[in-house]
Amino acid sequence: LSPDAARLVVIDTNVALHQLDLLAHAAVTDVVVLSVVLDECRARSKVSYERLRGLCKDPSKRFFVFANEHHRDTYVKTLPGESPNDRNDRAIRVATQFYSRALPSKRVVLLTNDRGNLRHAKEEGIDAVSVRQFASEHAASAPELADVVAAAPIDDGEDGAEGGAKGDGPAAKRTKTGSGGGRAKIFAEHLSLSAITA
Repeated sequence: LSPDAARLVVIDTNVALHQLDLLAHAAVTDVVVLSVVLDECRARSKVSYERLRGLCKDPSKRFFVFANEHHRDTYVKTLPGESPNDRNDRAIRVATQFYSRALPSKRVVLLTNDRGNLRHAKEEGIDAVSVRQFASEHAASAPELADVVAAAPIDDGEDGAEGGAKGDGPAAKRTKTGSGGGRAKIFAEHLSLSAITA
């Protein structure tokens, strides 16, 4: 951790898997990659795992791997009826709280695109933001961060697209297509050649 770092970022698995272009940006430094996140990333995407490991090896990025599963203050046991994903999300929040206590002079922020994890973090008093919020917070010093944010909305689907009632950001332009509702349009379709020449 750089002594002049204004903040420390703890990332969750969703960010590690889907926001690697943002993490690779020169403006994103002083990041904690928890062992639970690294393990989940390895299990779900070898390409993302290798790229994240490369970021951790780059000394200019200052990405640090923290073995939260082997630390007495950050290890969490699975609660009865708790899914592995919920347990891992809780472990990430516990580790974020640990860093907040250990570094009281630094802003420790949890970076997540998981709506449930974001909600629980805020309920627990953790400074947590979505990837779009993170990019907008750094718009003055690195306006291009917004361009490298992957188009994926906040995970969960409980409350619709990212941004909720605010309707901000590209995800607000999404509309469901087809009866299955699986794919979403981000922008209006291009006009066909016959419509243009007519």
